[in-house]
Amino acid sequence: MESKVSLKIFHTAGEGKSLRDVYGDLHIHIGIAGGQAVKVTASPKLRLESVIFEEAPRKGLDMVAVVDAGCIPVTLEIEEMLREGKLQEHPQGGFIARNGVLLIAGCEVESREGIHLIIYLPFLHSIKYYQKYIKTRINNMMLSTQKVNASVADLINLSCSLDGIFCPAHAFTPHKGIYGSWTERLSRAIGRNIEQIKALELGLSADTDMADMIGETKNFTFLSNSDAHSLANVGREYNLFRMADKNFLELRYCLENKDGRRIMANYGMDPLLGKYHRSFCTRCSTIAEGDIPVFTCNGCGNKNMVTGVYDRIMAIRDYEEPRHPIGRPPYYYRVPLKELPGIGPKRLEKIRGYFPSEINLVEKASVDAIERIAGKDVARMINRMRTGRLSIIPGGGGHYGKVQKDYCDE
Repeated sequence: MESKVSLKIFHTAGEGKSLRDVYGDLHIHIGIAGGQAVKVTASPKLRLESVIFEEAPRKGLDMVAVVDAGCIPVTLEIEEMLREGKLQEHPQGGFIARNGVLLIAGCEVESREGIHLIIYLPFLHSIKYYQKYIKTRINNMMLSTQKVNASVADLINLSCSLDGIFCPAHAFTPHKGIYGSWTERLSRAIGRNIEQIKALELGLSADTDMADMIGETKNFTFLSNSDAHSLANVGREYNLFRMADKNFLELRYCLENKDGRRIMANYGMDPLLGKYHRSFCTRCSTIAEGDIPVFTCNGCGNKNMVTGVYDRIMAIRDYEEPRHPIGRPPYYYRVPLKELPGIGPKRLEKIRGYFPSEINLVEKASVDAIERIAGKDVARMINRMRTGRLSIIPGGGGHYGKVQKDYCDE
């Protein structure tokens, strides 16, 4: 592999530049590329062009990261879009689409320890070097999120050598999460390599309050991303970035809180809506309730429950209450419009026709404007969502929670 210097982004101080708001979702999967499946659990409608040119504008996303860019069919599509002028590589990293959306190339892999990790890469040649490294350590370069014969520490070092950004994916989930299924403390598991980790993805079943009960997380910038496996779920969680320009270097600055760049807010689902919020008994299909943590089923005595995110964090936490570091952005609970009671496909299409995007509607539109277009009930629900007052039927055992309809109706 060539030296790090040859791959390095040209860094500039960036002081004195005016900053702008950028909404971004940094964990989106591709179902089909080059006519073949690259993520078998993802919808075939999830294609690179549809994410960039259809769903990102519809949701109001200025920046999207596709985390299957390391598999060959997706790389080839990026190259084709560059040749056709649909994408242009930014001098400071990232790919600008002709509609203005910034594409970040990400590679989600499973480490030797069985942990899902994302390496965000700045340039096309960075992706090629990544592929050169993993091609002898992986079974199938045509598929995404393959298990790599490399440790977490190896992949951190790979990310650094390519001037990438390393991020543990859905960190607290019982399935492949770095805290959820591998270690109680990264500092113990990887030592000083923890200093190379700037970002941590919370996952759908955790929020900032939960993550900040673990002391070492104070050093990480939290990301709330969709982990979308369908077009409809693109942007179900997102982040508000403060950047001077849309490029990879500015993203790095945000995650490092450098020169005024930072994440201003995380917007994510209430953890109660997550599939793995509480422990679940696979024997009697019971979701844990009451005292935490629960590792043994109160109903049948099963000691092999699927550990819930909440139960896991309560078991390994350092503090009784969250301790947020100075500058930690707020976390706002959001529910995708399609998940709100009373908003069926026809009403959703009508609503979309009157607002620039879903994020514009949810974050910026007045309640009166929403009521005029969508009716009083929908306006009331969105207002309650903004203020965190929706009532939730908790999820678990691989099933998402739901918003209670009767609570919203008056």
